[in-house]
Amino acid sequence: MKKIVILGSTGHIGRQTLEVIRAYPKEFKVVGLSANKNRRLLEKQALEFKPVDTAIGEKDLIKIATLSEADLIVVAVVGLAGLKPTLAAISAKKNIALATKEVLVLAGKLVMDEVKKNRVELIPLDSEHSAIFQCLQAGRKKEIKKIILTMGKGRFATMSKKQLMKVTLEDIYEHPTWKMGNKITIDSATCLNKSFEVVEAKYLFDLPNDKIGIAIHPEHLCHSLVEFIDGSMIAEFGVADMRRYIQYALFYPERKKAKTTSSFDLFNKTITFEPPPFNKFPGLGLGFKAIQSGETMPAVMHGADDVVVEAFVKGEIRFTDIPEIINITMNNHQTIKNPDLDKILKAEQWGKNYAKKLIERRRIK
Repeated sequence: MKKIVILGSTGHIGRQTLEVIRAYPKEFKVVGLSANKNRRLLEKQALEFKPVDTAIGEKDLIKIATLSEADLIVVAVVGLAGLKPTLAAISAKKNIALATKEVLVLAGKLVMDEVKKNRVELIPLDSEHSAIFQCLQAGRKKEIKKIILTMGKGRFATMSKKQLMKVTLEDIYEHPTWKMGNKITIDSATCLNKSFEVVEAKYLFDLPNDKIGIAIHPEHLCHSLVEFIDGSMIAEFGVADMRRYIQYALFYPERKKAKTTSSFDLFNKTITFEPPPFNKFPGLGLGFKAIQSGETMPAVMHGADDVVVEAFVKGEIRFTDIPEIINITMNNHQTIKNPDLDKILKAEQWGKNYAKKLIERRRIK
């Protein structure tokens, strides 16, 4: 029986993780749960799953993440709160199932160096990265020609640049396939979320920048691909349901018959791919820019994005200002070589502070 800790058990991914665990009561034992503020739901979960320990807020996350009983730590907390507990869990030689984007976006090299040093597994929960992780079982690293992250095609793709300038918060809040939080919905609309995924892929799979690509895939059936040097292309297809990826990570390296998700109907489907619209959506290229500079640049990109999204939500800047301000912020950052965690966090704050100054200059009156 595998013993599981879930950091962020009251959030969307955390609740889905418990749904999968609930379907396999003889396979898993929940030993730790944590929440940020939702004490009532955490107490309800604790009554059902009877963990060894629980935590509310950020203070006790490291204690929960390093429980001696735990075999696997599911990291599904929001934002920076997941970074230090993840590093602590890795140092405690715990395997990681990672959903929190900030962990690899901010400190990808640092985290993956610790993974190698401690000889633990880091299994991605993001659909695209899990898809690539699974596809890579078909070949060795030296045989990879390119990994290709897929992305959807929303209604903004048909808009002109002039129309994009007028996009409002209300225009963004509807997403056709995945259920997401407000910030990730905005980041998806600007394509910054895909840029973050590029950074994650760089460090997760330890590939040179020119071996990472993006393809538009409107149907949301293929969740990413790997092209090998012999011309073979391996893709992961399936229903757009995060529980598939959660189940894969919980059981890894085994596969089990699905109990919480439906199977993929192969027939009567249209499957298309299109080149990425870098010119129309400049946010899409910022991830490649970040990994080209490396070091502290991804942290600066993330920090700047945090404050410009907040400014857009408040109606202070236009939709098209978001990638422009982030790009200018990145252009003015001097990267710090071989940064430790403290320098990474300071760089992220620098990105926030510089972007705030730019926001003041173009604030909508």
